[in-house]
Amino acid sequence: MDAQSLKGARILIVDDEAANVRLLERLLQRDGYTTVTSTTDARQALPLYTTFRPDLVLLDLAMPYLDGFQVLAQIKPLVEPTAYLPILVLTADVTFEAKRRMLEGGAKDFLTKPFEHIEVLLRIRNLLETRLLHLELARHNESLEQTVRERTEQLLQTEKLATMGELLAGVAHELNNPLTVVIGQTHLLRGGSTSLSPAARGEKIHAAADRCVRIVRNFLAIARRHTPERGEVHLNDVVRAALELLAYELRTGNVEVAFDRAESLPTLWADGHQLHQVLVNLIVNAQHAMRRAPGARRLTLGTRHDRERGHIRLEVGDTGPGIPREIQARIFEPFFTTKPSGEGTGLGLSLCQSIIKEHGGTLTVESEPGRGATFRIELPVVAPPAAARKSAPEETLPAPTPRAILVVDDEAEIAALLAEMLEGAGHRVEIAADGAVALEMLERRGYDLILTDTKMPVLDGVEFYRALERRFPQLCRRLIFVTGDVLDQEKRRFLEETGAPCLPKPFDLNEVGRVVQRMLR
Repeated sequence: MDAQSLKGARILIVDDEAANVRLLERLLQRDGYTTVTSTTDARQALPLYTTFRPDLVLLDLAMPYLDGFQVLAQIKPLVEPTAYLPILVLTADVTFEAKRRMLEGGAKDFLTKPFEHIEVLLRIRNLLETRLLHLELARHNESLEQTVRERTEQLLQTEKLATMGELLAGVAHELNNPLTVVIGQTHLLRGGSTSLSPAARGEKIHAAADRCVRIVRNFLAIARRHTPERGEVHLNDVVRAALELLAYELRTGNVEVAFDRAESLPTLWADGHQLHQVLVNLIVNAQHAMRRAPGARRLTLGTRHDRERGHIRLEVGDTGPGIPREIQARIFEPFFTTKPSGEGTGLGLSLCQSIIKEHGGTLTVESEPGRGATFRIELPVVAPPAAARKSAPEETLPAPTPRAILVVDDEAEIAALLAEMLEGAGHRVEIAADGAVALEMLERRGYDLILTDTKMPVLDGVEFYRALERRFPQLCRRLIFVTGDVLDQEKRRFLEETGAPCLPKPFDLNEVGRVVQRMLR
């Protein structure tokens, strides 16, 4: 044990006899203890404990105002159940009842007055060594828990990657369908076909492009690491997004899908990304189970609102082989899996149940061998915290005075698109292909607002922002990031730290206009 740590321990003395206090202080100081405080008024024991946070308490039993038992009762609720706070009681009362009350009250040891000097110092040393061992063990356990959390996160990412690899072919196929519509309609538009008006063709192109955006964002919802964050969530939308992401696998697997959704479900206060992850996992598991089952393959999903209990229920059922009764109780255990080696980590259902529990809900299963399985999620409908409630809708603002705006993006077509939109709103727009060119332009003239990409050659958005902090700090508050680099964890942390608005690509021009207007207000 580290002698320096031991002698630096904080010791509190509580005794109404001033002579006893002085004696104990001298004994401790001679033995090398450097941090000692004391009181002869038991009423000061609790305030001193809360401010001094002692490693050991020397406590008299018979005192006016408050006796030692009452002081123990005050201190005990402040000691963590897993913590070890040594309290050494110094008393002339050696009856069995006094000893019982001392130990029940939280005392760790006692000495009978008058005590031997050597004995009290040895008792103090032993108790402090035990406390330091407890503290070291707690630190070691915390380190182990952190390692377990990190390894679990790595395994979860491995399972995510396996899921993503399985979904990738389907995502590519689903993207090709709307992209074919986009390319075909633009070909007909350029060829001068008159079967549809340009506006009608534009609607078809927009609808197909919007479908591409949804497919990509649904896939990224699985791929990204999200910091847990609650918000208003519509459960039917989460189910639709999961089904849309898995549409190709379900269709090519000859799985019939039925979604019986309850209309007008109340809004959940939940983490939408986590619920999406749960749904994808349950649907993928159902699909895998039905691969091995003969006959029709049918996936059924349903949502219901239990008004009496204040819950929303979601069921995911399949026509697979079912789950044997003897393992139904184990399927939510970490690392338990019935899949062949190399197919998953066995953490999927454990993770799903953990997420649902964190939302105050339950995830259960009903299954009979040969008759499929139904997973049931129940989530409480809770109001969002007061601080998170939506404020009144933002008032419609008049168009801002025309301003000078700099667009920084190495993708010429995207830069030109933003410039055309902003010029249409009356602003004066100039374009830079990277951060280095933008800095040269800023040396020559001023701008009221900057829209910049984050991933560019020569000088990217991160280094461009750092340069602005040094040379044009006032512009850091008049900058909007526009980025398609959404999977880079370090980049996302940087964007959050800046506090600047960030528009993910592909962006909605109306949203761009609203953010620009808000920044120029």
